[in-house]
Amino acid sequence: MKKTLLDYRVLFSVFITLFIIFNQNIMLFSQSKSTPKFEGKYLGQTPPGLTAKKFNNGVLVGDKRSFNVSFSPDGKELFFSYYKGTPERPHPEYEIKTFKQVNNIWYGPEVASFSGIYSDVDITFSPYGKYLFFASERPHPKSAGLDIYYLEKKADGWSQPIFAGTEVNTVHGEVMPCLSAKGNLFFRSGRPGGFGGADIYKAEWLNGQFTNVTNLGPGVNTEYGETDPIIAQDESYIVYDTVRPEHDNIPQIYVAFKLDDDSWSKGVSLGEAVNKKEGTSAPTLSPDGKYLFFKHRQGNDRGIHWISTEIIENLKKEILK
Repeated sequence: MKKTLLDYRVLFSVFITLFIIFNQNIMLFSQSKSTPKFEGKYLGQTPPGLTAKKFNNGVLVGDKRSFNVSFSPDGKELFFSYYKGTPERPHPEYEIKTFKQVNNIWYGPEVASFSGIYSDVDITFSPYGKYLFFASERPHPKSAGLDIYYLEKKADGWSQPIFAGTEVNTVHGEVMPCLSAKGNLFFRSGRPGGFGGADIYKAEWLNGQFTNVTNLGPGVNTEYGETDPIIAQDESYIVYDTVRPEHDNIPQIYVAFKLDDDSWSKGVSLGEAVNKKEGTSAPTLSPDGKYLFFKHRQGNDRGIHWISTEIIENLKKEILK
C-alpha cells in the first residue's frame, strides 16, 4: 500500500515523541546515579535541636563556596548563593543556584534562570513567597556596583529582575535584602551618615515604592560595621553578622531584639553554639522561623549549618528579663 505524506508525518511525530521520552528517562536515570537523591522537607534532613548540625552534610549545597540558604514558604524551592570567582576568572564573583522539589524528590543544583551572567548574591524569599530579593551588579542606568533587585512570582515563573529604586540603592553598595511580613525591607548599606563602616537600614514598601529609609540605630549598628541582616517575620528580632575587636575582627553572628519603644536592644553574640573563632556569617531563617542557617567560614567544620531558633528565644528571655 502506498503511504501518504500524512502517514510519514504521523510516523515522524511518533518517533520524535518516543525519542524525547527516552532521553528524559536517560537524563533522570543519569541524575539519580550521579547525584544523591533526597526526599521530603529540607532535603530530607532531620531538623536540629539546640546543637548545630551541618546541613545536608555538605553533599548538595557544598562546604566551601556556598552560603545564604533560602527556602520558599511552601518548602518546594531552595535558593542559595555560590561563590564562583577564580584567580583566572574573578568576575562575576557570585551566582545564585536553586534546587526544586518534584513529586517529593529534590533536583539540582542548577543556576537560577535569572542568574549566571552577572554577580548575583544574597537571595531571600518574601514571607509569603510572592517575591525573591537579591543583590546584583547587573548593569542599570541608576545602579553602581551591588544593588538590590527583586522578582515577582508569575503564573509561568519568575519575572525579570526589578530595580528596587534609588532611595534604597546608592553608589555605596547595598546587599542582603530581606522583607518582613509587615512589608519593611531590611538591608546593609555603606552609605555615609551611619555609625561607621556598613550599617543596617530599613525601608518601607508603600504603593510599590521603597521609601522612608532609616538607620536601625546604635543598638544594632556600631563603628565596626554590620552586614547580612535577616529579620524575623514579625520584626521581633534581627540576626546579622559583625566584626568586632573582641573577636579579632573575624565575623560573628549577633542578634538584637525589638523593644517596646520600637528601638532595638544592644546586639549580643549568639555564642559558641553558633559562632566559631574561625568566623561565622551569612545567617538566614527557615520560612516558619524555627531554624537558623549560617556558614562556618573556615576550619574542619567549614560549611552551612543549622540550629533551632530556640537559642534565640532563650537568649531573649535573658536579655529582656
